[in-house]
Amino acid sequence: MKRLFFSLLITNLVLFAAGGSTDAIRQVLETLSSPRAATVRAIYQTIHFTPLWSKGNGARNLNRLIGLLDDPVYNYLHRDFGQKQLARLAYDVDSGQATAQERAHLDVAATDALVGLLHFIRVGETDWNLVRQKLERFRKRKGIAATWELTPHTLPSARTIVRAVREGAIDRFIRSQVPLERRWRDLVAILDKYRKMPDFPHLSRGRSLRFGSSDERIGQIKRMLRFFGDYPRRIAIDNYFDRALADAVRSFRRRFKLPPGDFIDNKMIYYLNTPRKEYLKKILVNLEKLKLYPHRFEDEYIEVNVPEYRMRYYRNHRPIFESDVVVGRIDRPTPIFSSKMTYMVLNPTWTIPDNLVRKDLIPMLKKEPDYLETHDIHVFSGKKEVPLDREKLFSYEHDKRPIPYRFVQYPSARNALGRVKFMFPNKYSVYLHDTDNKKLFGYRYRVFSSGCMRLERPIDFMHLLLRVAVKGYDEATVDRILASNKPTTIRLNHAIPVHVVYFTVRREKGKDLFLYDIYLYDKMIWESMRGHKKSDFTAPENRLNPLHKPKKKKKLFPF
Repeated sequence: MKRLFFSLLITNLVLFAAGGSTDAIRQVLETLSSPRAATVRAIYQTIHFTPLWSKGNGARNLNRLIGLLDDPVYNYLHRDFGQKQLARLAYDVDSGQATAQERAHLDVAATDALVGLLHFIRVGETDWNLVRQKLERFRKRKGIAATWELTPHTLPSARTIVRAVREGAIDRFIRSQVPLERRWRDLVAILDKYRKMPDFPHLSRGRSLRFGSSDERIGQIKRMLRFFGDYPRRIAIDNYFDRALADAVRSFRRRFKLPPGDFIDNKMIYYLNTPRKEYLKKILVNLEKLKLYPHRFEDEYIEVNVPEYRMRYYRNHRPIFESDVVVGRIDRPTPIFSSKMTYMVLNPTWTIPDNLVRKDLIPMLKKEPDYLETHDIHVFSGKKEVPLDREKLFSYEHDKRPIPYRFVQYPSARNALGRVKFMFPNKYSVYLHDTDNKKLFGYRYRVFSSGCMRLERPIDFMHLLLRVAVKGYDEATVDRILASNKPTTIRLNHAIPVHVVYFTVRREKGKDLFLYDIYLYDKMIWESMRGHKKSDFTAPENRLNPLHKPKKKKKLFPF
């Protein structure tokens, strides 16, 4: 009813032959106290302070703008962009007795509201400079190279905004500003769903529940799993552990990366007890992260979602290949950035970086003196292979001098890079590659590398990329190359964009995934957002270590 009223109201505004005069526009701008005043003035300056919304397409767009300002797809936090003032001014002008000053007020108010909505969609509510400062402090205090190539958006230019209003279809223009639109709409839908999450009673801990069990907690668990989308709506609620509940439990455990099974233990109870506010916080943080990205990625691209431990290869925006990955340890996080894959190497050698020689190789040589021989690692000085002076090497363990040796692991089944690496040149020297340690893919939290990303299905991915190689390679040729143990570079006929991202909420096949904030980036962002800002960042003393169980129960957000 409200939208119908304003539709009729603004349609009448089209009858006005002209809006406020240039003098009136100038006077209104002089007294404008909006936080967006400077941008609004710049817009009117480009059109010499003439009205923007009162004639032709501008007047028609005003009607559309009023609807967009309250559309939860765009203004999902119901922010005040002056909607009430805009409606009041529109009503006054529609009375037919409006002065030039009142028409100017309406025009400027509409522009101010549009700028507010654009800022919310494109720029967001996060102080990204503060996030950068926290990442840098993390590096200095903890020695953790937490690297994220943050590229916040700015508002469209004044001329772009003017053109969008005058050309019509302001709704199409607003939609074009939405980052990664499909994901945005998914997250807004998830946000709406979890805003409506009931205040479920807190489940008590107790004995594990399995198929055939009967327990007073089961009825509530079914109601909770029905809300989450795991338990069917068509089945009545009772206190019996039936087949439908077993399927729902498997679904829930899979979504939260809990150990697989159809049983309900205290760990699952802990996750079921996650309060609504924690879900909402996580969704809002991920909406802010989207605002770092364009309206959509390229038609063909590779994406590695670090906290999901998952890589996907997209063509025409649909995944044609997926693989689990191992990512960087919490003290050696995988950098978040974008690049382009241009080639791959079969039978790669691995030259151990100086920082890993200090952190890993020297301590290992102290424990296992024959480590180089058993792992086929050769020592070079310049281009010449030389015997290792261990005492000399060990003196470099705790300083920053360039290490006088180059350690190269030759191609073999024991090579740390496995049989193939996929190269997208970058300043961090990270890439996708095979691994000789396949058992790591069995862990829930796959954070074991020094920054590179290890693929579970590298050979399958290699064969897929061979279709876009510069030269043709049949299966027999590839087999001969792999059997030769000789490094072979295969170039692609076009560069494929690679996006290493950090999203902890996503919707997949109708189910909502909430992922663990392994590097604490969600926490940093939340504490840098409007209404939640903290000038500093403190990491918990006890952090995730997937190889060791904590002595005491950690009180961490469960995702």
